[in-house]
Amino acid sequence: MSVESKVFRGVSKSVLAGLLLGQIAFGQLQTAKPAGAYPSSLPYRFSNVVWWSDDELRTLLKKRIPGLGDEVATTTAGEGKIRDALKILLKEKGIAAEVQSEEPGPLAFAPVHPEYFPAGKAPERPQPAILFSLLAPKVLIDKVQLQNPPAEAMDALAQEAKSFEGRPYRAESEEFASYRMGELLEERGFLDGKVRLRRDAPRKDGDRWLVAIRAEIDAGPRYRISELTADGGPLLAGRDLRSFFGASSGDVVGRDPFERLKEGLWALYKHSGYADIEVMDDPIRDAQRALVSYHLTVNPGPVYHLRTLTIEKLDAAQMAKVRELLGMKQGDVYQGDLVDSLYRKVTNEPLLKGYKFGFGPRRDKQAQAIDLTLSFFKEGEEGKVTVK
Repeated sequence: MSVESKVFRGVSKSVLAGLLLGQIAFGQLQTAKPAGAYPSSLPYRFSNVVWWSDDELRTLLKKRIPGLGDEVATTTAGEGKIRDALKILLKEKGIAAEVQSEEPGPLAFAPVHPEYFPAGKAPERPQPAILFSLLAPKVLIDKVQLQNPPAEAMDALAQEAKSFEGRPYRAESEEFASYRMGELLEERGFLDGKVRLRRDAPRKDGDRWLVAIRAEIDAGPRYRISELTADGGPLLAGRDLRSFFGASSGDVVGRDPFERLKEGLWALYKHSGYADIEVMDDPIRDAQRALVSYHLTVNPGPVYHLRTLTIEKLDAAQMAKVRELLGMKQGDVYQGDLVDSLYRKVTNEPLLKGYKFGFGPRRDKQAQAIDLTLSFFKEGEEGKVTVK
């Protein structure tokens, strides 16, 4: 796990971020251009043109396309020149190719929030670029060979490597594999671990091409925990929280030792009206001795009350039922968990059969008040959903 300072705001977003990252890596998530002005030119990269490195390809293309620099115009004609040149280069190798170009979608331009990723550490993301790839012939990942893996992480790394074999080769999936292997090393105490992937020359196998990958691993020292302390904040002042720790002093550093405690604290404070709750840990790494100490604190923020409750797109009887099911009225301490549990209650309520809802809590920090809007819609209709 990462030993950088981080803030816990719930686990669901980290899971979502991991899923999105995986989908993007394997080309499963289709995106559209972002709204607003789109760049007139962008850098260009190559996904599975594995007979050359990116630098070699750029040099070859610049010789064949007059005026081509390190960026290409985001136009059909601009991208078409590179597609055509790639097809000619491959034809000279005896390979009949079908080439496509993919422009980056909104996710490529959106800011990265490290706290939403597992361990609070987002992978480095390359600059948005036009991606050129082959639709034909097929290029697949052959064997993934591990070089110098530590015995303590061997099984997990081998299983991860195996999961990539046989998949379509894409530069993005290679980057994701490196990130995942680095995570596995960190989870087993190798906090300084580095993984560098290198691909071998492609080999022809029938009408497809196979690319073997070597994972060069520099694990570094294995870290242990020197100290664990936790201050549960005003609701748990003076309480001994060690029974909620997931590790003890002397243990090898692994997954977040405060994971269970953070979830409990977050739920407790949310239920008590602390809508701005932040549960923070401040790990301190001693690289010279390969030790880490962990210190957890709570920044509760103010207690919020429910100032207004607005229910949209229901009749009077349905609105009355929602207020009853919510169990929170104007003037009450705002309990965010009651909104979460309302989803289950609505599903089981005959009067609200077929309905779902989104919610939008607006915070007034100065007044320490929340105006809550529940916007209902029929299943299959578009709803406004705010995830908190």
